[in-house]
Amino acid sequence: MAKQIKIIQVAFNLLDPEQRFWHEQVSCKPNSSGYIKRLIQRDMEGSSITIQLPEVKRSEEFSVEGWI
Repeated sequence: MAKQIKIIQVAFNLLDPEQRFWHEQVSCKPNSSGYIKRLIQRDMEGSSITIQLPEVKRSEEFSVEGWI
């Protein structure tokens, strides 16, 4: 059976402490693509799973201008 694969990239700004944390969480998974797909599925199903994230201290030097 043939497959039709599409790739969607996700970029993480490692200078943003919160995004660095997200990147670390995804990159340690053996199947990061499957992990992200399950997160999308849970979101679409309206799952109310809450995860306690550690407090992330924001740097005064960080600026959202780099996102735009």
